[in-house]
Amino acid sequence: MIAISGLAIFVIGLNMHLQMHNPYWAAFLIMLTGIVASSRLVMEAHSNNELVIGTAIGIIPQLLFLYLWL
Repeated sequence: MIAISGLAIFVIGLNMHLQMHNPYWAAFLIMLTGIVASSRLVMEAHSNNELVIGTAIGIIPQLLFLYLWL
């Protein structure tokens, strides 16, 4: 969750920074984030709280990076 959510936010921020109007990558990565989360739940590898914490750990550094970069 850390990796896929961090990648999704980075690609969305890069699209905003470069002013690319391509919503397909963002939608695709958000869909992949959901697929990863649901697969982790189905395999009973993680609980809901662990997925939320992992997503937050992936998103927060990327948001800080985008805030300092842009």
